Amino acid sequence: MRFSSRVPSDLAPNRLTRALDRLRAEGRPILDLTVSNPTAVGLTFDRAALAPLGSEDGLVYEPEPFGLAGARRAVAADFARRGFTVEPERVALTASTSEAYAYLFKLLCEPGDAVLVPSPSYPLFEHLARLGDVHAVPYPLDAHAGWGLDVEAVARLVTPATRAVFVVSPNNPSGTFLKPRELDRLAALAAERRLAIVGDEVFFDYPLDRARAEVAGVLDQSRALAFSLGGLSKSAGLPQVKLGWMAAGGPDALVREALARLELVADTYLSVSTPVQRAAGALIAAGAARRAAIQAR
Repeated sequence: MRFSSRVPSDLAPNRLTRALDRLRAEGRPILDLTVSNPTAVGLTFDRAALAPLGSEDGLVYEPEPFGLAGARRAVAADFARRGFTVEPERVALTASTSEAYAYLFKLLCEPGDAVLVPSPSYPLFEHLARLGDVHAVPYPLDAHAGWGLDVEAVARLVTPATRAVFVVSPNNPSGTFLKPRELDRLAALAAERRLAIVGDEVFFDYPLDRARAEVAGVLDQSRALAFSLGGLSKSAGLPQVKLGWMAAGGPDALVREALARLELVADTYLSVSTPVQRAAGALIAAGAARRAAIQAR
């Protein structure tokens, strides 16, 4: 039997994972600070947190490619809470951030095209790109400048096959946020080379000591087509509920064209359940208490 080369086969547990498994088997106490699953670290949340999912409104199916209007308005309001002005019409719901990446690979790339991804960073980039028949080309973060974005290093890696630059802010694992001056230079490069900017900003609510004026989101610029990704998993501490989103920004003409094409992708899958869309406003609003508990930990 022949298997697709897009499905990675090199996913054996690494040395650290094996060591942790051995310690657990021995009954040794472990405080694993790499765990980002808020439901697995002993935090106490409201037992009725998921009650909004039981609304009778969820019994009626109304398929909308980008999601129900009420849920998109709730997401736009959450962007406003973080200081970004986003029209609900520019919001698209997904089942997860990983699915949002898959949509964007389909939107932005043809098979064999490339996207630039930060290194070190999110470990699934390579696998998601491979599944989308896209090459993930790593660009180095500047270790001598607090793991900041080195736009010159990004520029050197751009080729005719490059379609987008991915930014993770705050970065995982360095915790570094995108800075306004870095975004300004990246937006100039992206506009000049006709690249999209994709910002994974799922942890944007968890700065350690930075004021909003010291950090930037990809929607803070308007020169290049950009997408900001988020979801309930991190912003509301509800990874089990499976609701993500992306918001588009940049020049109006580019955004209109991108959303028209993205609508076909989203309409093909219609992956987001109706109950979670109906509950989105309440779940997002209740996220403040869970964020506070996660931040305190």
